[in-house]
Amino acid sequence: MGSSTCTIGALLAFFLVLVPAMAGNSSGRIGVFGSGQVGGMNVLTRWFNAEPSTDPLIIPTREFGTVTPDVIRRLMRLYFPRTREDLLSYDFFFLACVDMGFFSDRQQTWIREALEHHPKGGINTRSVQGKYDTEWRDSMLDESFPNDAEAVLADPDLKHGKVGPIVIVDGDEIPAIMKPFKDRLEPLFRAYRDASPILLTIPRQGSVILSYTRNREGIGYPIPGQLAHVFYWRWANSTTFTFRDMVTSPFWSEGGTADPNVYALDIISNIIWFCTGRELPSDPFRVHEFRMDLYNFGLRKSLLVSLLEFTEKFGALPKEEYSELSEIESIQVDASSAYLSADYDLAHELLVSALGKLGGVEDSAMTLKDRTLFWVYLVEWSITTATMLMAGVLVWALMVKRSMYREVGATRAPMVD
Repeated sequence: MGSSTCTIGALLAFFLVLVPAMAGNSSGRIGVFGSGQVGGMNVLTRWFNAEPSTDPLIIPTREFGTVTPDVIRRLMRLYFPRTREDLLSYDFFFLACVDMGFFSDRQQTWIREALEHHPKGGINTRSVQGKYDTEWRDSMLDESFPNDAEAVLADPDLKHGKVGPIVIVDGDEIPAIMKPFKDRLEPLFRAYRDASPILLTIPRQGSVILSYTRNREGIGYPIPGQLAHVFYWRWANSTTFTFRDMVTSPFWSEGGTADPNVYALDIISNIIWFCTGRELPSDPFRVHEFRMDLYNFGLRKSLLVSLLEFTEKFGALPKEEYSELSEIESIQVDASSAYLSADYDLAHELLVSALGKLGGVEDSAMTLKDRTLFWVYLVEWSITTATMLMAGVLVWALMVKRSMYREVGATRAPMVD
């Protein structure tokens, strides 16, 4: 019981990191509301913490392990926007394998009306999901998204999707969301299996398909043999997407697999920008490089701070290092601001400068650590050596020289005649 409580507490703290978005979006940032299964929420958290253009609120709404229905209801009660106006501060709704049973009718109505009456965007993943099929199909949000869940559930090939190569559509009329990465991604997914079973998707009329998997069995809509993978449509005032797979599926994995998709965040960011009316980057690979550098900057800064805190525990005073780090962080903030202003060359230049200076502070921190631990090792060596010498002197005095011993004379009892 104690372990479970600790796990739930850690989970609450984990998701609370993202709650400040509820106070209002920062200038130039896109408010993103994300919800769904726990594994997917971990992915969304990693993505949106690394992407400067998003300001996220992430709440899990699908039970798993210690994330029980009571925990989910508590999170929804505490952190779901309290008013319709608060919800409208979010421009994008990312529903990743969501269990709609945890959304009240009022909350569903607010999201639907936001999509219907305002220029918003959204993604739902795997809208047909086993025991959660009816929750999504019967929700108020089903018809806002391009996958026809009712038609899918009625189709005899519902669970008979086939393994096949991913094809990214690159026609002139297709927005540059996925197609810039076509040549680099298609070779990685020659026989793509997103889950077992592979489920069917049926795009509604008017949908635009960005990627599909090809099969020889003729399974797929609207073109037999092409099973839609990522597609979107315009609904009322908004643009919404459906992913056939989950964000934890191999196509969206940035690491931990033999062939990671390092462009997953680029595609997700492009979708969010496209839906919210932001211009897509003319040089997506330049932007990708910036995002990778920014991720590495955050990772290296975290390790550096941990190292400095370690040295403080042994009495070091890294004031100079902290001061330099503060200056470097201000450069990183300027780089993010340039990125939000679409000045990608300046953003990249500033971030490269920040990374170079961060390397100097890392070297300084390592020197400080070595110097601090030198005195620790010296004291420990001195104590150990002194103890050894004292023990040696005592052993020599007692066992070798025996100066503290007095020889005992032999005694005999008197002879009795």
